Amino acid sequence: MNDHDDFAEHSPVRPYLLEDPEGNAVVVLERILPYLLNRTTFQLNQLLKADLKPHGLSISNWRVLAVVATNESVTMNQIATYAMIEQPTASRMVDRLEADGLILRRDRAEDRRFRSLELTEKGLKAYEAVRDLAFAHTSRALDGLSKTEREVFTQTLMRIEANLSKPLPEG
Repeated sequence: MNDHDDFAEHSPVRPYLLEDPEGNAVVVLERILPYLLNRTTFQLNQLLKADLKPHGLSISNWRVLAVVATNESVTMNQIATYAMIEQPTASRMVDRLEADGLILRRDRAEDRRFRSLELTEKGLKAYEAVRDLAFAHTSRALDGLSKTEREVFTQTLMRIEANLSKPLPEG
């Protein structure tokens, strides 16, 4: 029997700990959640990079375009939050995307202190072209999973994210 195949029996709380043939605990990197998530994201990003190159976009620029495309009247702070980048970085990216004719800034009618961002026609075309390719990579990653497994997987990831968003207990 392969210890790696039967990790739950050895350590249900710590699935990354397995026993070697001598009964010693061994850490299995491939079973550590952050490693798995990072590796999966890296692989998806590598595929997406090739798709973005003809459009002159980076992964970070793509995230900004996707945030603007999927959120009506989005602000710079929202871009930073959704794209998981620092606000000054988001601002520089938006400057570049605006200079490239992909994003347009507009004053908000209800509060002129804030500006909304939206895609230009050129930005929308770039977003739509890459979006379909990105979805294809996601489908490939989930190949072989039933609809129920995909839903459970997504819900599980959302619950993990929510757990990590909670403040740490004091003490």
